Amino acid sequence: MNDVTVHEGITYADRAAGQLKLDLYLPDSDAPPLVVYVHGGGWVAETRSNVPEPERYAAEWDCAIASVSYRLQNVPDDSPVEEMCDPSNPTPRGTFPDHFVDVKAAIRWLRANAGEYGYDAEAVAAWGSSAGGHIALLVGVVDDVTDLGDAFSDEIEKTVAPEQSGAVQAVISWYGLADFTLTEDSDGIVPVLLSGNQSERPKRYRQASPVTHVTSESPPTLLMHGREDEVVDVEQSRRFFAALDDAGVNAVRYELHDLNHVWAEHVEATESERVGMDLLAAEPTHAQSVYEATHMRRGESPAPLVPDLVPAGPGAIRQFLDRTIR
Repeated sequence: MNDVTVHEGITYADRAAGQLKLDLYLPDSDAPPLVVYVHGGGWVAETRSNVPEPERYAAEWDCAIASVSYRLQNVPDDSPVEEMCDPSNPTPRGTFPDHFVDVKAAIRWLRANAGEYGYDAEAVAAWGSSAGGHIALLVGVVDDVTDLGDAFSDEIEKTVAPEQSGAVQAVISWYGLADFTLTEDSDGIVPVLLSGNQSERPKRYRQASPVTHVTSESPPTLLMHGREDEVVDVEQSRRFFAALDDAGVNAVRYELHDLNHVWAEHVEATESERVGMDLLAAEPTHAQSVYEATHMRRGESPAPLVPDLVPAGPGAIRQFLDRTIR
């Protein structure tokens, strides 16, 4: 296994609410590609430390990994989701789309500083879990923060390395939300995130949905989701996969038959993302179905994103990264 150099607490943006930082894990290799990890936590909780074994996977995949902080959602004191917030969490807070704006800023900063740290700034994948999966999907299908839509145009400011591209070349989503218009939760986190119910903010619900922005230029995507997910319904990944397929974009979708959110067997047993990969790869291997959308032009040979169709887990992710950003 390659040695990995760790740089913790690098400031990539200085917001009015506080500094935003990232941790960078660099394998001992020449200009490795970069994976940007976006943690989950319902947009309101957790920190960038909630990343699955970054030193291990930086070495095994021969990829640099950057785990990034982003402004968490402000939650009113009387909100039914107030209990999700940890008052000791030092991460700055804001309002959506600050989460998306910050992750894009981190990507631009990472591109601007690639020469200093030695990774390949032209080969970048976004990987996120749950709320982080939503952000990673949105980062993938919206190249520039100013393209998110007029429902948010007054709230978007691009100040960090604005000359750099925020586009990514591949996306990995673990049980990420792709279409807010499918949600029916009038008292939960989504109305807090989008400043109202869908009937009050229909344009926000559409424009904050990654599925709205899928085009033929969207990056190849690897989706993994539990069929028994009670937090983010598996239909979210199905809907996004179908949109990519319709647009002619290559994608792979894994469905884990008996698993809930964060790869637990029951939602009450939900673990941290930090052990998510171990749960995903637990023996015996969980029953799973794999769906591929592989598109080619006339005369071309098919190039599947996970050629060996290994079970969901680190092997599948490595094959996907090898096909997309290597």
